[in-house]
Amino acid sequence: MDCQTLLRNRIMALHQVCKISDIGEGQCKTFTVDGKEIAVYNAGGQWCATENTCLHKGGSLGSGKLEGNIITCPLHGWQYDVTSGQCQNNPQAKVGTYKVQVEGDQVSLEI
Repeated sequence: MDCQTLLRNRIMALHQVCKISDIGEGQCKTFTVDGKEIAVYNAGGQWCATENTCLHKGGSLGSGKLEGNIITCPLHGWQYDVTSGQCQNNPQAKVGTYKVQVEGDQVSLEI
């Protein structure tokens, strides 16, 4: 089996991280799941998740300010689109994203 087939067949585990009420609209919170620091965002009712670490100097994105779908790193102001992970300051920089599932009042991540 080649690497691409293995990646396609990789089973993603679903990890419950919080309830909807734990993260208000326009807010974010950081969780550790499977040893990974992940920032979860409620961007106007759209739930998103990215790696928590800013690519510039390692700041915590989950501690940043969320405006619309843009999170601003609290250290030096680098900005990322939480829906895609794309850095707004450097077109070649992108943080990893995770799929978010909301079922009932539970927020879960596919890792």
